[in-house]
Amino acid sequence: METIPFKAVVRMLGPIAWLALAAGLQMLGALLFFKTPVDLILITTYFIITFGIYLLNRFTDSEDSFNCPEQRIFFQQKSKLIIVPIFFIAISIILLTATDRLVFWHIILIVLGVLYSVNLIPMVHNNSMRFVRLKDLLFIKNISVSLLWGITPFVIAASQKSPVFPTLGDLLVVVSAFCLTTLINTVSCDVRDTDGDRHAGVLTLATRFGEKRTGALLSSLGILAGLLVAIDFFLGNVGKPATILFFSTIIWTGAVAVPIYIKKIKFPKSLSEPLIDTQQVVCGLSLIVLSINIQ
Repeated sequence: METIPFKAVVRMLGPIAWLALAAGLQMLGALLFFKTPVDLILITTYFIITFGIYLLNRFTDSEDSFNCPEQRIFFQQKSKLIIVPIFFIAISIILLTATDRLVFWHIILIVLGVLYSVNLIPMVHNNSMRFVRLKDLLFIKNISVSLLWGITPFVIAASQKSPVFPTLGDLLVVVSAFCLTTLINTVSCDVRDTDGDRHAGVLTLATRFGEKRTGALLSSLGILAGLLVAIDFFLGNVGKPATILFFSTIIWTGAVAVPIYIKKIKFPKSLSEPLIDTQQVVCGLSLIVLSINIQ
């Protein structure tokens, strides 16, 4: 049996493990946020499900032929291993069910995660039926990713026994920070892959409206959201810790995305991908710090 070089495994699976680690941190932070017991099963299964969903995407991401040929070739050659992410997700469902921790949102996460990568959504085009992925649908891809990964840790944590809910203002601001930074992340990743997506015929905000307009849109959203949160803070509707989390995560996400929009700064994808995905890690760590300090 052909062995896979360790360096190749780290190079291909490292970014996925980084995102899965961020998911685990976010789940830990959400449990602390709602003052529920730290649940290693919930944290571990969220890590594994996240890893499985993103690993599945690697096997089906045809546009990687242009955006990252080495990655596409690697997963094409190992196509039989597509059973691995399916196994991970199945094991997580079984464990959650057996321990009475499975909630409906877990199913939503998994179903939408699969629909994001696999051509299962029926669409009528030119009087014929075809099947597409969520990521083939302009802006729906970005919104679904933003809401799904931004909301999930909070919904799952809040569904556990005896949650202690923070003030509505704090809750909305924290969840909004997660959703908005995830939106900036996913759209900026599309901007990074604009040339490859154009060659592959993938429609994104960047290929449809251009990189500058897309960057301006994200900047406007961030500034507008920041103004609203600042106003709420000065009106006394939002606490200081939640406000700090919002601005720290937004500023960090914007800062790590800047190199994507400035052509003079050229980072290889092997560096730009984990760099921009620090957004997810920073969100998780910030939520943990907030949850420890919030009353």
